Amino acid sequence: YSETEFQVMRHDIETAKMLGADGIVTGILTADGRVDKPRMAGLIALAQPLPVTFHRAFDVAANPFQSLEDCIELKISRILTSGQAKTAMEGADLIAKLVRRAAGRIVILPGCGINENNVRQLIEKTGVNEVHFSAMKTVGSAMRFRRTTVQMGGAAQVPEFSVSVADTGKIRNIREIAKTRNPPGI
Repeated sequence: YSETEFQVMRHDIETAKMLGADGIVTGILTADGRVDKPRMAGLIALAQPLPVTFHRAFDVAANPFQSLEDCIELKISRILTSGQAKTAMEGADLIAKLVRRAAGRIVILPGCGINENNVRQLIEKTGVNEVHFSAMKTVGSAMRFRRTTVQMGGAAQVPEFSVSVADTGKIRNIREIAKTRNPPGI
């Protein structure tokens, strides 16, 4: 990241703290794919007393085990990861290895593609105590007039006159499924 981008990150952390955030999610790698420890240390210090989660930049790090140790050394609370794969289920083997290697020194938080159909299997396969998921659904927008010949976002993932919202039913289902294995943190 450039110095300007780094200053934006600092500003975002200050703003999040001022607005009452419960934690900070961020991550910086060097050009050669290592955790940028000096700049991460600065962001962590700025975030105090809030816990810091290292985001999925972890999934493009050159060496996941060295990156794990770097995050532990920096006293980061969690690592959000898909196990350096397209989805957490596809990366479950690496996630399980990271959980074992972490040995309770940091939380390994799998995320990406977790849903009611795979959360139990992922927890059982990896031994994680927490998961990250979006549980979204698409609902129609309140817009009554619709010009269907124009796409505002190009090839948008969500249809033009729809919005994505959290699906509380899915969230409840995932929590109930996960509780059968690990009650805390889900």
